[in-house]
Amino acid sequence: MKYMFLATEDNKMQLMHILLNANHFHESGHKVAVVLECASPSLLIGIEDGSIKLPLFNKAMENGIIDHACKACTAQFSATEAAQKLGVPIMGDLQGHSNLLRFVEDGYSIIRF
Repeated sequence: MKYMFLATEDNKMQLMHILLNANHFHESGHKVAVVLECASPSLLIGIEDGSIKLPLFNKAMENGIIDHACKACTAQFSATEAAQKLGVPIMGDLQGHSNLLRFVEDGYSIIRF
C-alpha cells in the first residue's frame, strides 16, 4: 500500500506523531511519503538549529520518506535555508504549493493528523 502523510501545523507533537507512524509504515513494507505543507515547514528551522529535538525526523530522512516541503510555505516561514541544510526537497508544482493530486493519481492514501 501507499501512504502520504501530510503535516500542516506548526506543532512539533503533530509532526512527531506523523513521523512515528510514517517510519513504522515504511518499516512494515509500505511505500510512504511525508509532505510538509502550510505551517509545518517552520519546524525545519528548529530541527536544523537543534532547538527542536526530533530524532524521528533524522530516521525519516535516513529512510528516504520525507518527500518534500512546500516551496511557498517554506519561503513564507523563512525556512528555505533550513530545508536545504537538512536535505529536504522543496517543491511547488501547484502555483508554488504542493501538488497533492499527483499522490492520489499514483494510488496513495492521504493521512493527516
